Order: sequence, then structure tokens, then C-alpha cells
Amino acid sequence: MGKYVASIDAGTMGVRCAIFDLNGKQVSSDYHETPTFYPRPGWVEQSAYDVIELAYKAVRGAIARGNIDADEISSLSFTNQRTTMVPIDREGNFLTNMLIWQDLRGAEIFPWAREQLAKHGMTELDLYNRSGHPLGAVQCGSRAFWLKEKMPDIYEKTYKMVTPHAMLAHAFGADEWIEEESDNNWWLVTNGDTFQFDPELCDIFGMDINKYPKSAKPGTYIGTVPAEVAKKTGLKVGTPLYVGSGDQQCGAAGVGNSGTPGLGSVCLGTAGLCIGYSATPVRDPNGKCHVLGHPAGGYTMEGHASAAASSFRWLRNSIAQFEMTTAEISGMDVYDIMSATAGRASIGSKGTMFLPWLAGAACPHYDENARGALIGMTLGTTKAEMLRAAMEGICFEMREMLDALKAAGFTDFKKLRITGGAAHSKLWNDIQANIYGCTVETVEAPEATALGAAMIGAVGAGLFKDLGEASEHMVHVKDVYEPDDKKMAQYNDVFEVWQSCYNGLAGEAFPKIKSYQEKYSD
Repeated sequence: MGKYVASIDAGTMGVRCAIFDLNGKQVSSDYHETPTFYPRPGWVEQSAYDVIELAYKAVRGAIARGNIDADEISSLSFTNQRTTMVPIDREGNFLTNMLIWQDLRGAEIFPWAREQLAKHGMTELDLYNRSGHPLGAVQCGSRAFWLKEKMPDIYEKTYKMVTPHAMLAHAFGADEWIEEESDNNWWLVTNGDTFQFDPELCDIFGMDINKYPKSAKPGTYIGTVPAEVAKKTGLKVGTPLYVGSGDQQCGAAGVGNSGTPGLGSVCLGTAGLCIGYSATPVRDPNGKCHVLGHPAGGYTMEGHASAAASSFRWLRNSIAQFEMTTAEISGMDVYDIMSATAGRASIGSKGTMFLPWLAGAACPHYDENARGALIGMTLGTTKAEMLRAAMEGICFEMREMLDALKAAGFTDFKKLRITGGAAHSKLWNDIQANIYGCTVETVEAPEATALGAAMIGAVGAGLFKDLGEASEHMVHVKDVYEPDDKKMAQYNDVFEVWQSCYNGLAGEAFPKIKSYQEKYSD
């Protein structure tokens, strides 16, 4: 066995290859941004061909940057942006661009989907209790329904609808198009406890069960790297490939959230996630929180936000050109500069509120009409206050999801491990501890998602007996942030104001904005 494990993380913003030693130290990585296309308001696409080529490039770059001996890489596993799908034909050609998880076109099919449920005596809560997922625009299942109804010629040509996991595994040498089963519930036509496709649900929605992908458990061996891929990537011919898991399950594993009592995790990346672990099947009685599998076995219950830190990137591109130029000249990270600027503002940003719903509102509102907003500004409002308001608003959305997990039966988390880009900001972590009202911890690994996938591969390769043992060796706490009673009290007041902003806009303004955008879109 070699001394390294590698993973490919095909995220929303880009593709990364990371290589770790067996103590969890990242010894090398390489990253490339993925082009994203917005053909209509609410439509978000990427090219599968781009993602595959960037993955090859990232692996070659990581091996070269770290001067890694490819013979020492024991395993390669995969993680990816979840609930993203693309149809393929029998020859493996991609029939459309990838419809990524931020794409809202699935919402167009909701009236039809509700009619189908009603015809069979079912409600949306019945669907949730059966599949573990509410009917939502984030779910690839709603986009699969849309594909069948709105693009029947493409649906007819479709051999399989696959996610980036199957796409990448196949591109690197897997014998078949293989998904990892713990993410299957996103398709809305599975048994939420077993993750197997449900023939009755497929019939209700008129979906061909044979067009859904084959799946296997995380850590399953699925093939080896062939010569043509080795030539493109620098990997050794015969490097074993293992099923990974979705990015958020991998992120949970990568911070040690694999069953420790009282421990949850929060991701503030392109998406925002709050994740609790359960060894036994779970459901939210309110039908708000997603149920998926965990790569350690058992289940995750999640609250999901569609934009999170990607809305902070939008703000960077919109108002932080000076900071971007400064970063380019100085070699500093632009987000460090933005965080330092935000730190000059006080708690609550003098009443400036940021609503982060640039890709609609998911848990707990499930409001595809919701839009992003900056509210409460005056002539005295500064950039520092707008930036801090964005950091606070994103965390308030996470707090709503943590409240939803509590309403679903989870006890208060004593500790939350934080991952995603926001975990690199001391200010943002302090804000989180005081908005969530509990201890917040970060970990040493700069990319917990990639680490979690590599840990799954290490278990598959027999380097550790299970994820618990892998965590003991590879997950290490870095910094600890404790809440302050005075700050918590003030943030509770701000949170009430922030919630009132959504409530005030949701009834009339958001639907009218969406209607206008649809009427006058090019």
C-alpha cells in the first residue's frame, strides 16, 4: 500500500484534486474553476465535458505540484456537487449540459407533480415520508420530471440520467456508470430508508425506472485507472477507484461528523448546509429537512440553502472591485480583505439586512419566488456594513435550518464543526458561534469535503477499518470559538428583524419580481 490517498471534488465553482497522507495532512492539491452558463433567469448549467477535462487537469496538477510519486497513491475516490444531473445516451454522449442544483426550472413542474400525487391519493408530505425529500427545485428529481415533460425528445433518447459522480468515475475507468447510493433520495422516486428506486413512485410520475443509474455503497471498489487516463493525469495504470459520496456527506465525514453525540456540522460553501447524524431512519414531521445516507452507514438529516457563500461571491463581483484589485496586486486573498472590511462594522450592521436568496429559498421556506436583497440602507451606510450584513444574513439562514432540525427532533448541538470557505474567516466563525449559540470548531484540513472523500477511499482500500478509525487519524480540530452572552442577545434581536424582512417581501413583492423577470427575460 502507498502512503497517499487522493480524491476528486467536482464542486459547483470548480474541480479540485487533493492528495492526503494517512494523518490527514493535505500534501498537494490543484483547482480549476468551472465555466457556468445562465441561459435564462433561474437556469444554471455547466458542461460535463468541461468538468471531466478539468478533473484530468487537476489530478495532473496536484501530482506535479506535490512532486508525488504516483506509485504511492493507494486510492482515488470521488465527491461532487449533489443533485446535479445530465442525461446520456447508450454511447455515453451527454445529451444536454449538466442541470446543476442551483437551476430552478424544476419549479415549473410543481403543479403537474402535485396533480400526479393527488391522482394517486398522495400529498407532498406523503411523498416526503416515502422518499425522505420534499418536492423542491433543488432536487434533481424535479428536473428529471421537467426533462420528461418539457424535452420529451431528449428524454426518449436518454439511456441514463447521471450525476457528476457516475460521470467522473466512468471517465477515470469505472466499468459502469455508477452512483453512490446514499445520495439517491434526491431523485424523489426512492425509498428514503433503503435508497433504492421505488417502482410505484416512478409509475406515479410516469418515469422509466430503467433510466435511473446503478448505485453502490460508499467505499465500493469500481475499477482501475486505464492507460489512456494515466497518460492524461499522471496516475499509475491500475490505481484503484472507489465510490465516494456527495460533497456534503463527505464534508461531514471530513470534519468528524460521523456519529459523535452532540456534534453537528455546518457548511458555508457555494451551498449552505446544516447536518445532523442519525444511526436509524429519521423524518422531519414538518417535511422540511432532507434525509440522505451517510458514508459511515446510517442517515443524515439536512437543512439546505441554495446560495450561501456563493451569494458572498456575487457581492464580491458586484461591489468589491477595489478589494479584488488590491488582492491581485498584494497577493492576499480577496475574502480576507473583505472580511477585514466587514470587521469595521458593528453587530447588526446598523440595521442593514442581507437576504441571501439569489437562487431561491430552500429549507425551511421552499420559496422559489424568493430573491436576494439588501434592505435597511441609508445615506450613511458603508461598504463595511453591507459586507457584514451579508455575512450575518447567510448565518441567519443557517440558524433557520438549525431550528428546523431541532423541530424535527434533534437535540441542541453542543458543538458545530464548520467547513466551506467561510471557515477560513475568524470574523465569520465568531459571528456563527454567536448566531447559533453554541461552540464552533474548525479543522486543520483546508478542504474537508475532499478529505472526507479521500477517507472513504482509504477505508475502501483497507487502510482503515471504518470511517471512525479514519477520523481518529485524519481529522484534527484547529480553532475553537465560544459564544458570548452579550453578542448572542444582540444577534437574537437582529434575527427577528431579518426574519421580518423575508415575511414582508414573501407575500407580494417576491412573486411580482419573479413574474416580471419571466415576462421580460430574453
